[in-house]
Amino acid sequence: MFRSLQLNIDSIVIIMIISSVIGVAISYGDIYLYHICLFIMLFLLLLRLKLSGYRLNLPNHNGNLHIFFLIIFLWYLSSIFWAPNLLYAFKYLFYLLCGSVLSLSIIFFVNSIQKLDILFKVLTIIFIIELIIALFESFTPFQMPISRYSEWASIFGKTSQKNFANHASSLFFEISPPTGFHWDTNDLAIAMLLILPFFIVSNKISTKIIGISSIITIIAMASSRSVFIGLITILIVYFFAIKKKLTAIIMILGFASIVFLGILQLQTSENPRLNELANSFEIISLYLTGQIDVDNSLQWRFELAKNGIDALIKSKGLGVGAGGSVAIQEQIGGVAGRFTSMHNFWIEILVEGGIIFFIFFSTWYIAIIINLYKIARNIKNKLSNRSSALFLSMVGFIPAALAASSTVYFFPMWIMLGMSIGMINLNNSLNHN
Repeated sequence: MFRSLQLNIDSIVIIMIISSVIGVAISYGDIYLYHICLFIMLFLLLLRLKLSGYRLNLPNHNGNLHIFFLIIFLWYLSSIFWAPNLLYAFKYLFYLLCGSVLSLSIIFFVNSIQKLDILFKVLTIIFIIELIIALFESFTPFQMPISRYSEWASIFGKTSQKNFANHASSLFFEISPPTGFHWDTNDLAIAMLLILPFFIVSNKISTKIIGISSIITIIAMASSRSVFIGLITILIVYFFAIKKKLTAIIMILGFASIVFLGILQLQTSENPRLNELANSFEIISLYLTGQIDVDNSLQWRFELAKNGIDALIKSKGLGVGAGGSVAIQEQIGGVAGRFTSMHNFWIEILVEGGIIFFIFFSTWYIAIIINLYKIARNIKNKLSNRSSALFLSMVGFIPAALAASSTVYFFPMWIMLGMSIGMINLNNSLNHN
């Protein structure tokens, strides 16, 4: 009976993880397929607890980094006593619960290399499907029905935004930007960035070339400055910290220089198509470097951050509590008349969680990165290659997280955290045995 129930729980965990990657793509309003899978899993866990006579039989783990998820939840739960809006506070706590359960499910599932292999195969398939969809969206009129730019979005309880003229990609392509399994282009770009390192460390040259070029294309079409910086960060850290090959960096910079000079030459080409392509690259490069600000995003992001820091100072460093950043922006009237989310993950944590919590969170995040790097350095370790990829994902996420409106309900981040800590715990267990 227990064995059968455990198999059912393992199966629903895999399905739940798949549904988390799909995210908003299968949803109605604020109800996702993931939420249904989550409640089924919690029901099975409660059933197992009842059959065991209410005795908790949690598997042992060689590590304690996963305990911080409980600390995060408890801190934000206590913050409801000073949060400016209780509704937003409980909503934020629900997001934290969904994300934390996802991460912890992955951590407790990955207790052997066999299960790690299963999870990687499943995630590889589902993310490649999203990558292919995003490429179709980038160069064809096809759009996911749930996309903010889809005319069908309202059917699924979402607000359609057919006007994409304010998006940078519309400067050189008259089609809406890609969103993949996400409603927003920035979320797609971050998700693609997080899987980029797995193509970078791949031993298959064809997989490496196709994967990297496809993801760079999608990120360019999404026109996300922060994610682009994250991409550059990943490449630099990979060659300096993982491959440790200075010559590779010189070759890449040399190749980039040749491409840049070629683009300059094509701008004066008599061929109208080549001329248009060259000027398109110039426009997007100006946008990514901030010299063109299509929708004044740099200005309103700065205002959002300033409002948040001002609120943090008024709280004397304690933080404004769960969901408080949105509440304070609404009290001011919103930035540009419509923006209330912080649009900066790190400042959101600082403003809502407070200075002390931010220090603890940053220390925890850095500790995960350091542990992954230690595993990655040992090339004889069976987990070295995957740890290298997760290490790069964690590093690249630092600047990329500035792009999303909020990442508390961005499931790929929670998958990354769960996979990283699960990898560290598994490595500790293998070394211990």
